Amino acid sequence: YFNYRVTQYLTKNGIYDFWNWFDDRTWYPLGRVIGGTVYPGLTLTAGTIWWLLQSLNIPLSVETVCVFTAPIFSAFASWATYLLTKEVKGPGAGLTAALLLAMVPSYISRSVAGSYDNEAVAIFALIFTFYLYVKTLNT
Repeated sequence: YFNYRVTQYLTKNGIYDFWNWFDDRTWYPLGRVIGGTVYPGLTLTAGTIWWLLQSLNIPLSVETVCVFTAPIFSAFASWATYLLTKEVKGPGAGLTAALLLAMVPSYISRSVAGSYDNEAVAIFALIFTFYLYVKTLNT
C-alpha cells in the first residue's frame, strides 16, 4: 500500500512536492521524509506511465497502472532476457532463457498483477542493462 500511496501523491502533487514531502503517517509518530528516503524508480515509472496515458486521453486510474506495472515489466524482462542470451549464445538459447525466466516460481510471485514493488521494474532494468553492455562490447 505504501508504494501505491507514494505514486498517488506524486501524480496528484507533482515531482517538486514529491521530493519535499514529509509524511507524518509513515514511521508514526516520528514521520519520514519520503522524497529523500524512498527508492523513486518504481514510483516515477508508474507515474510517468500514468501521465503518458492521460496525455493520450486514456483515462486509467493510478491504481490500475500500479496493478499492471509488474506484469507488463515482467514481459519486458522476458524480452530482455531473450535479447541478452541471443547476443551471447544464439536465438535458441535466448528463447530457452526467456521461457525459464517466465517459469521461475520466485519471479512469478514478484510479477503477478497487484504486486507493486521495486522488483518489477528493477529486474527488467538489470537484465536490459546487461544486454546493452554486452551489445556494446560486441559492436
